Amino acid sequence: MNEIDGIKQYPSQANFALLELKSGISADDFAFGLLVKSGVYTRTCSDKIGLDGEFIRLASRSAIENKEIITAIKEAL
Repeated sequence: MNEIDGIKQYPSQANFALLELKSGISADDFAFGLLVKSGVYTRTCSDKIGLDGEFIRLASRSAIENKEIITAIKEAL
């Protein structure tokens, strides 16, 4: 994920990733686009205290899903 221009990934100890969108797109628009175009569900973090900016959270369960998510993110950006 860190190699994708336009996002910053924060370290996590769980099966989810916290991503900050640096490309200028809102988290709501990005999440909606991923869901509609690729079927990838993400959660926006606008209701989380301390996350100023455009953040999304996503989870995966397998290496195949990770690859699909990365491809969808690249296409959305």
